[in-house]
Amino acid sequence: MPWIDLSATALVIAALVVGVATRRRSVLPGAITGGAAVVLLAVAFALEGPRPPLVAAGLVAVASAGVVVWARSGRLPKLAIAGVAVVVLGAVGVGGVAWALPPMSVPTPSGPHAVGVSAHVWTDPSRDAHGGSTPGQERSLPVTIWYPAAEPGPSSPYLPRDAASIALTKALAQQYGLPRILFDGLLRATSPATWQGAAAHGSFPVVVASPGFASTRWFFTSWAEELASNGVIVIAVDHPYDAAATELADGTTAVDEAESTGDDAADQAAADRAVGVRAADVRAVIDHLQSVAASTPELAGADRSTIIAAGHSAGGATAVEAARLDDRIAGVVDVDGMPRSPADTRLDRPLLAVVAGDMDSNPEYQTALDGILAGAVGARVTLDGVAHLGMMDAGRLIGPVPGITGADGPDGARRAAQATLLLVTAVETVRPIDTRALSRLGSVG
Repeated sequence: MPWIDLSATALVIAALVVGVATRRRSVLPGAITGGAAVVLLAVAFALEGPRPPLVAAGLVAVASAGVVVWARSGRLPKLAIAGVAVVVLGAVGVGGVAWALPPMSVPTPSGPHAVGVSAHVWTDPSRDAHGGSTPGQERSLPVTIWYPAAEPGPSSPYLPRDAASIALTKALAQQYGLPRILFDGLLRATSPATWQGAAAHGSFPVVVASPGFASTRWFFTSWAEELASNGVIVIAVDHPYDAAATELADGTTAVDEAESTGDDAADQAAADRAVGVRAADVRAVIDHLQSVAASTPELAGADRSTIIAAGHSAGGATAVEAARLDDRIAGVVDVDGMPRSPADTRLDRPLLAVVAGDMDSNPEYQTALDGILAGAVGARVTLDGVAHLGMMDAGRLIGPVPGITGADGPDGARRAAQATLLLVTAVETVRPIDTRALSRLGSVG
């Protein structure tokens, strides 16, 4: 939460009120309060950079100072009081924006391991750039790997400092319909993981994760670092041409090409096809894992017999479909994703459905989950207070807005990760998911 932004805004209002209330007495109380507001704003700028809410708070502070000088002059007192009211309303509005659009931050993971992170662009030469069969092309598989590290190290940028990340912030702004400057904070944010830190020794289960349509694998950061700190290797893959923006093997950037036709049946069919391409990407990542685990340092400890497919939104559907097609996948975590596999799909492996509780009821979604869970050794947990976007790092980029990220959105990724760990444990121990522990995270059933 942007407490420093809100505190600075509150001090600006306090300085305004004190300065006007003491206009016939000493200037000292107003000067002290105003000075404190200026100091706090300076600290906020130093920590967060020129975020739009902070710039607006600075402008409100300047306006407040002007109104206080005006009120203390005694000229047009009624108009001066009206000016106070306008500035106070403006400051309250700025505070509301600061609450709704907090600075991006990644929480410190709870597990005993330090966390390392790396990124690669692997390829699948058996398919073309869009996942088809055009000769002479290959499919790019941009991946980020979070893994248990041997020792703590310096924090790393949330996004790599490259052209693809700049393109990503622009694409996300278009996706959410918000000014691009609001997403530039992703370029300034850091995470606790160490870039290319030495990997810890040991054997660790692997989770291959797929993001939602028009999203990004980097939004898995908080979720993935929580898993990695608890002894899990996470490989998150972007799906070129339906990711918001992602890098390709040739150094160029691919952006989301999906467009709505206005025909629901046609759009649903296109989404089904896209999930098929995505499932092939997940399977290609597993192929690559099998071939590079020994030569890629961060994957040296990967337990290739314990591979879980996971995903958020359409990525959840991707994980289910990949597991339907690939017996190497030992378990599935569907984080609030509508299954798109054939209606008669029944998985014989552990399946965990993590459902957003702060959303309107969707009978079609619940029926689809019931069908998938009917044949699986699995469970469903509903995270109360968390909306769809709150399951991943959008819940930390956007404030706790009910129905969008949820009142508990900032904690959604951690709770989803803790649920995922219970599925991983069930796979490793060949035992049912611990529903008692699951019930501490949300409503089970």
